[in-house]
Amino acid sequence: MVLRVANRMVGWFGPDLSMSERAGRFAAAAVVGPTFEPGLQPRKTIHQAIATGIVSATTLSTVTASQSFVEALGRAVTGNRRDTASITSRYLIGLGSNAVAAGVGLGVYRALPPRADEPLRRGLLRVAAFEAGRTGLIGFGLTGVFGALEAVAERYPSAAWVRRTPVALPAGIAVAAFRISRMHRRAKEYGDQTIADVAPGKSVGLALGVGAGVLTLEAAERTVAHQVARLVRRVAPGYANLASPIGHLVGLGALGTAGYLGYEYATRTVEAGGAAIEPAYQSPPDSPYVTGGPGSPVTFDSLSREGRRFVNMALPAAEIAQVMEVDEARDPVRVFVGLESSDVVDDRVDEVMDEMDRTGAWERKVLCFASPTGSGYVNYVLSEALEYLTLGDCATVAMQYSLLPSFLSLDRVALATEQNRALMHAITGRLSGMPDDRRPRFVLFGESLGAQTMQGVYNHRKVSAFHRDHVDAAIFLGTPHASEWARTWRLDPQRIDPDGEIAELDSYEEYEAIPQERRERIRYLLLTHHDDPIPKFGPSLLYQRPDWLGPVEERPIRVPRSTSWRPTTTFVLTLVDVINAMEVVPGTFGRRGHDYREDIARFVSDIYRLPTDANRMSRIEVALRQRELSWAEKRVVTEQLARAREAVAREMKTWGVSAPSEKDAASLLETVLSAAGSAPVA
Repeated sequence: MVLRVANRMVGWFGPDLSMSERAGRFAAAAVVGPTFEPGLQPRKTIHQAIATGIVSATTLSTVTASQSFVEALGRAVTGNRRDTASITSRYLIGLGSNAVAAGVGLGVYRALPPRADEPLRRGLLRVAAFEAGRTGLIGFGLTGVFGALEAVAERYPSAAWVRRTPVALPAGIAVAAFRISRMHRRAKEYGDQTIADVAPGKSVGLALGVGAGVLTLEAAERTVAHQVARLVRRVAPGYANLASPIGHLVGLGALGTAGYLGYEYATRTVEAGGAAIEPAYQSPPDSPYVTGGPGSPVTFDSLSREGRRFVNMALPAAEIAQVMEVDEARDPVRVFVGLESSDVVDDRVDEVMDEMDRTGAWERKVLCFASPTGSGYVNYVLSEALEYLTLGDCATVAMQYSLLPSFLSLDRVALATEQNRALMHAITGRLSGMPDDRRPRFVLFGESLGAQTMQGVYNHRKVSAFHRDHVDAAIFLGTPHASEWARTWRLDPQRIDPDGEIAELDSYEEYEAIPQERRERIRYLLLTHHDDPIPKFGPSLLYQRPDWLGPVEERPIRVPRSTSWRPTTTFVLTLVDVINAMEVVPGTFGRRGHDYREDIARFVSDIYRLPTDANRMSRIEVALRQRELSWAEKRVVTEQLARAREAVAREMKTWGVSAPSEKDAASLLETVLSAAGSAPVA
């Protein structure tokens, strides 16, 4: 019994599997090593496991599928016979087929060298050719090894046990272990710390779970396909040859439908959260100079979560005056129109323009048109810095295009660009009709997807288009890789910006290091951290080595020097970096990944031409941090109190007592908390 179990276990490791399955398992195990390379952001063990599982499962599927064709070819030629000559012929056919596949694949790969801004189709063809060549080499090597073992067993009957020797999976695991060890050694040598917290053993264990989940879906698809194929052969014998493809189409269609329904459910859930009213922002603002305040025709409830935050967090004049050490300041203008205001873009634009008229936005010193992120978020550090530096004599205008986070709003980029273009035309049309001495200084702002959708207004246009629209300055934070305007400028800056008015920088220190004459020409800034994955993540990672993974000595700071480009692996690891790029601590400003808070105030001062002295800038920086922490605390406290009030009401209902009003529940809760706070601690 024990021997039978042991024999089955040994067989599971290779001998009882087909050639294609053994090749797939070797490749899937061997590819684990590179997934432990350092990335742009610190990686958690669970994220490492997800990345490893996805890369390994993908490799397993592709290598197994490609080798199955080679195996099928050998069986077709030998008539599926199992005599020694036929087995030998199958190995020879496998060697020849894999050699041809490797030669053709690598030949096509060499014939299609990477080119700047090459079409997606060409790049993917090159990578597919490389993967085919690599799979051919794996198949050739394993076929040679298994053929040699078969020959030894045939020639020396006493050595027949070599047929049962597991080779593929153990060899793949050994390769993975060696590569993981080398990755950590190289990372330590170069001082790359982003994988310091990753536990290799735990990651591999979790990765096996992730991979098992992917393979379970694959097995489910094969089961559906098999059952559908059987049904086709029984019901429509004339289509028997097409039964298998039909089955796979149905199986893939079922998985695709399930995935689509899941995505729709997730987006509806997230949208509901984006529209929900937070306890900290239940009341409309008191200022008549913001949307939703007294006299505003735009209802407070229509602003969504981010809109209500935006208008409620406007700085009061008294606070501005205190921080800036002046006798008086103005209440700033903040205009925000949400998606719920109207389904028609032109109607929302009209509402923005009406609000700007009502609040007197045109009479302010600075007018800022901000394009929000996917959820409608406008960076409050920038808005507040602008309000401090202008002593409140400014207006910030934004219009929402989605309720979803940016990564779920990619399908709304065209809508966002269209409405930004419509609002831009309306604003610049009004500015063109104003006398020069009464026209406000017009500036732009966009962060993340907001940067892309604002820049999209100027696609295929030179920097002179900013001048014609009266745009005095612009700040774009973390411009996504997909921005066509940014990509066009990077490819040919001299044509787009002959006078050098656009600059892309990593930090304010980098800006200070620029000669004064050059600094004075910069009016349109792309602030892009070297370790921010959002400006770097895109389809091109699948088929072209990015500049930031070029020669080690030429890599920017904070880009790992021990990492190499590998199509699928780099793509997946950078996607994981995107997930980790926005981990921030309220009130603690950093300069890492997609967090640009540390440099915003100083860049607002310099790029928007709002100079101040060092003392006031220091006071602004302190105030910005204190306000962020204060608002974060308020959100947490009010949310927890709201949940506690609901719990009190539910519990009293279970006692058969009529539920108290919200006011009564709040009063009771405050009494309990007060008593608890004054009670002696044991």
